[in-house]
Amino acid sequence: MAVRVFRCIVRGRFGPLEAATRARLLADADAHELVEAAAFTGEGTLVYDRRIDFFTYRFEVRLDSDDVAGDDDALRATAEAEAVARAEAALADAGLPHRGLRATSTDMAAAWR
Repeated sequence: MAVRVFRCIVRGRFGPLEAATRARLLADADAHELVEAAAFTGEGTLVYDRRIDFFTYRFEVRLDSDDVAGDDDALRATAEAEAVARAEAALADAGLPHRGLRATSTDMAAAWR
């Protein structure tokens, strides 16, 4: 078993927001600014600014390389797909419409080579 750790950033845009949802996001905006909320976690860290337009979700995704068929590119694609799925679930749980989700990732093992 070889665990690989990926830091994934899922970028997207908020969809049409009801006034109450926009007000809630705006009230919490300071806690979600990049400087305050830049952590990569398994649950994900939502980052956005007061414009309430674009956002990022930062995830740490751990994969057992024995469970993913293929090479490093397959591992990266699997990690990014997992991060997008986690972002979609978290946004749905929070009642936040969204669009245009896309992920990028860094293999932390490769970062230290």
